[in-house]
Amino acid sequence: VRAFLFATFPPRSVIFRLLNAWISFWIEHLVQAHVAFALFIGCTSRSARLDNTIVADFSSNGLHNLETATLHLVAIALIAGYALGGCWTHIGSAQSVVAYAFIQRDVDASYTPVQWIKEMTPVIVEMLGVITVILYAESAFLNWLH
Repeated sequence: VRAFLFATFPPRSVIFRLLNAWISFWIEHLVQAHVAFALFIGCTSRSARLDNTIVADFSSNGLHNLETATLHLVAIALIAGYALGGCWTHIGSAQSVVAYAFIQRDVDASYTPVQWIKEMTPVIVEMLGVITVILYAESAFLNWLH
């Protein structure tokens, strides 16, 4: 039901204007890298529960009127977030669905979604750390360019 509601919001709805205002406000009042990190974490957690395309579409609707460098940083954060979150559950992304089905069919027919999450969590945490470093380095680089 949530996926259907997110997919049916009109692009100019109040929710998207509020999301854009929230992003713009925090970029003005915080370090843009912190905002990008928060968006990355938010997309990661949402993408683990919803389809990546819905998360990407929903998140990108809040990215209007940003400076080009800020837009690049935020886009990197969102893409990394929904890609990482999609790997966390057995239904979050196409590659997870295929890998999970392969494991159940060819390796262990009793393999469960909980086992998938237990095995993927250390990998996700490691990737989260690496992506965080990359986001902050990219932010510093973009600030240096200006």
